[in-house]
Amino acid sequence: MTGIESASPGQKGPYGRPRSYDPDFHGPVHKRSCTDILCALLFFVFMIGWAGVGAYAIYYGDPEILAFPTDSDGRKCGRDPEVADKKFLLYFDITQCSSPIVLIAGCPTPQVCVSQCPRENRFAVPYGLDERLCTDAARRSLTCRPGVNPMDRSRSCRSLLRDTDDCAPYTFRSAAVLGRCVPNLGIGDFDEDNDKVKDADGKEMNVTMDALYKGAEKLGVFVSLKDFGVEAVSDYRESWWVIVLALVACMVVSLLWILLMRFVAGLMVWLALLGSLAGLIGGCVYTFIRWRQLADVPGADKKINPLDAFTKGFDSFLELQQTWLIFFIILCVLATILLLVVLILCKRLRVAIEVIDHASRAVTSTLSTLAFPLLPWLLQLGTVVLFTTLALYIASMGRAKYLVSSLPQSCRNVCGGYVFNGTCDPDAFEKSCRTDCPEAECRFVQYEKFEIVPYLHAYNIFAMFWSLFFLSAMGEMVLAGAFSSWYWTFDKSKNLPPAPLSSSMGRTFRYHLGTLAFGSLIIAIIRVIRVTLEYIYKKCKSKPGSQVARAILCCCRCCMWCLEKFMRFINRNAYIMTATYGTNFCKSARDAFMLIMRNVLRVIAVDAVCDFLLFLGKALITIGITVASFYFLDHRIPIEGLDKFVPETHYSWLPVVTIAVGCFFISSLFFSVYNMAVDTLFLCFLEDLERNDGSEERPYYMSKDMMKVLGKKNRRVKAD
Repeated sequence: MTGIESASPGQKGPYGRPRSYDPDFHGPVHKRSCTDILCALLFFVFMIGWAGVGAYAIYYGDPEILAFPTDSDGRKCGRDPEVADKKFLLYFDITQCSSPIVLIAGCPTPQVCVSQCPRENRFAVPYGLDERLCTDAARRSLTCRPGVNPMDRSRSCRSLLRDTDDCAPYTFRSAAVLGRCVPNLGIGDFDEDNDKVKDADGKEMNVTMDALYKGAEKLGVFVSLKDFGVEAVSDYRESWWVIVLALVACMVVSLLWILLMRFVAGLMVWLALLGSLAGLIGGCVYTFIRWRQLADVPGADKKINPLDAFTKGFDSFLELQQTWLIFFIILCVLATILLLVVLILCKRLRVAIEVIDHASRAVTSTLSTLAFPLLPWLLQLGTVVLFTTLALYIASMGRAKYLVSSLPQSCRNVCGGYVFNGTCDPDAFEKSCRTDCPEAECRFVQYEKFEIVPYLHAYNIFAMFWSLFFLSAMGEMVLAGAFSSWYWTFDKSKNLPPAPLSSSMGRTFRYHLGTLAFGSLIIAIIRVIRVTLEYIYKKCKSKPGSQVARAILCCCRCCMWCLEKFMRFINRNAYIMTATYGTNFCKSARDAFMLIMRNVLRVIAVDAVCDFLLFLGKALITIGITVASFYFLDHRIPIEGLDKFVPETHYSWLPVVTIAVGCFFISSLFFSVYNMAVDTLFLCFLEDLERNDGSEERPYYMSKDMMKVLGKKNRRVKAD
């Protein structure tokens, strides 16, 4: 027995009446009409609205604002003509960036574009206290605002440094991170007794390391990230050909695996099972050996520190016992689970293998289905690129905001109408206030967002989700139509319909875009709710005393995740019904759900096992290619002369991880066709059992091997 036997035709159960025999039904119906037209119209109108949002954002937005740092005059460093050769932003007094006002009015210190970040510590304050120190060499070392000439002897150093803040009081040895000069000081740059920073001559500056750290911390950048990025790019430049060869090998192996399954599906399935089990057991042995080897190594018993990934590199994790112990535990758990699955579901594997064999015949009979997933994938990739581009344009929509950052009490009468931290126009402020009061400042703070920006972001996000799920649904329905045509052809050796994939695509585009829009709309709404809950949950995590709210949100997130998984399962089967019968979304979903519930044990036992076996195939291909790449890049393949071809990298794990992710994606692309074939043929197989009884008038459409497994047979029927 493989599950509950189907109800007798005509006998109505709690989940509806089983399909009755129809002598005119031989696969996807040809006489059909457009389904869910209102949803199709809504989708097209929404897409037109998305185009309007994009045009509006492109007209008013400027992504360069986000990409380039901006000085106190609102000029983009390295981009605007006046500062085209000055790509980096320097803060005059970075310690002021630790003030809470930074979150509202920006960092209240002059910011200028410079051609390069300072290479040494320089303390200029003494020049403003004693004019005798204000030599030509001292003036040349000053960093000043645009238009200010420090060599102009008509202005004293006191005027430049203390009275007007036209020049920086001090500069620090800095590194360029995200276009901004951030202090990059070591132990030798400060006094160990009083924690004060020392200048290039070894003299103490009136700035402590603590104040400097707080200012840099508010900017939220880390120099090590930049170094990691540079080294990562270098690694990709050296190892790109290895990555490409590995991905090509993965593509070839995936294709060969699918072709071999056409002839030896059972052998390939058992090979995947036993190979995965052997690999997991071998991994357990290897990780245990590595754990024991590190027992006597000094420092190997330390705990894992995530920050070491950027300071020491990810390879440092492989020198810790804890890393290998975690790997050992994970692999042991996976090996145990897989062994139990093989032992418990051994009887179910026969039916699952026959379903997979059916799927392999269907796929190899329509080889064009293997290349078809590239079409929706490329369209989805274009959708993500469009979303990202529009998100940047929307985020950059706004107008330049200037605030009065400095307004001494003595200037209040001169600068009539201006107040501290109030808005100002730089040109008008220069004429009416700064001319008579040089200490007053009207400084660029940020680009102020339009009030409509959050709504445009919401529209853009929802449009992306709806489009992605629409394209995914389109791919599923087209494949379902092609495989349904194959199953419901009685003599598959002679009477297969010509170009089933093209025919299915034509039916989908002509009649069922509304059904795709309906199903994808449901998933998009659920996904937006999930994203919103995730955002609220992260906000609550940073608030003390929000344990109850977080617990409620956790439950809501879990429920919405389950709901999305359930609806995606229902949608997938509804698309199969629509591709076969041409019915609308609601009727297709209902019919599919009733059919599944009438055969619920079969679905759980067989469909789940098939998905698991196909996943093992993907995993085995990915692990095999990844391990081979690791051994090559780690100089572990004992072939003479091979070492000279191995590229030198800073992080050997980086190309390996890239290969693993790429291989899993490529194998998933190939096996996604198999998954859809299994789901479609299994639903057809369930209908076949309900419609037919094996008599000469009502023969089964399934193969003889499948009938043998189920204890069924066609009586006096010659063709199979």
